[in-house]
Amino acid sequence: MYCIGVDVSKQHLATYDGERQRTFPNTRDLKELDAFLEGKGDEVTVVFEPTSTYSRSLELLCRSRKLRCLRLNPRVLPHLREVVQGRSKTDRTDAELLWQYGQDHGPGDLLKEDRLGHILKVYLSCYAQAQKARIACQQLREALAHDPDIPAEILEELGREIGRLKAREEKMLTRAQVHIEGDEEARRDYVLLLTIPGVGRVTATVLVVLFRRYSGANRGEIVALVGMDPLEYRSGSSVHKKSRISKRGDGFVRKVLFEATLAAVRFNPAVRKTYRRLKENGKPEKVARIAAARKLLLIAHAMYRSGQPYRDPKASGG
Repeated sequence: MYCIGVDVSKQHLATYDGERQRTFPNTRDLKELDAFLEGKGDEVTVVFEPTSTYSRSLELLCRSRKLRCLRLNPRVLPHLREVVQGRSKTDRTDAELLWQYGQDHGPGDLLKEDRLGHILKVYLSCYAQAQKARIACQQLREALAHDPDIPAEILEELGREIGRLKAREEKMLTRAQVHIEGDEEARRDYVLLLTIPGVGRVTATVLVVLFRRYSGANRGEIVALVGMDPLEYRSGSSVHKKSRISKRGDGFVRKVLFEATLAAVRFNPAVRKTYRRLKENGKPEKVARIAAARKLLLIAHAMYRSGQPYRDPKASGG
């Protein structure tokens, strides 16, 4: 097995293969890296950290050449650096650490092509950016509106900007939905998820992308991938910190699920039951809503795996 660690940056790919370091330009076609790997045979494993659009060309190259890959969560590398006595962080040393991880963990997996999932994720990223900017504008406008010395045209301009950003949010969701409608499997899953009380267009789209990307995940794994798995910190009998969620997964997915609980605790009996039980036991609002969001995720995941629409627990005798 030929293993190569690749540290991805905007302009370059720093690599290490156990013998020497090399640097390749991070271009759209990765022509130089492709030519280099062509002479390494079929048993090639590429180890790298996914970095959104910057690693997209590398992922496409691995798929087209059917190269095996190990994609590390970005949180793993800092721990590897600590293991080797706090090695300093550079592109070169990171490539060496990635190579060593590949040597220790053996051949990776062949990447599956999911162009629809990637396109939907791009639209969701654009939606999230517009939403964040709109909220910031709204907060600024609300604050300035209390100041009598602020010129009216400033408030009017902010109002127009808020309207423009709202339109952009809607445009991104509409475009995502058009792509979903064009794919039979995605459309079926999307419509299925919309039957869950408390799940709207944004939540359903986010969950479609999540479940497509991790189609083989079980209940525990899907919760961990979203970063809603609980962490405990105990040492002997004297150190016992409060449990918290890991937050190791996609923050945007957690945010969407957390916001969805506002409707779900009102209209979804199972989610409402979880939320009320924790509130009655004296748990803080945030803790109860996180548990409600986790319950909503598990309901959606079970439906995705079974292909069955939502059923009211009372109607089904649950």
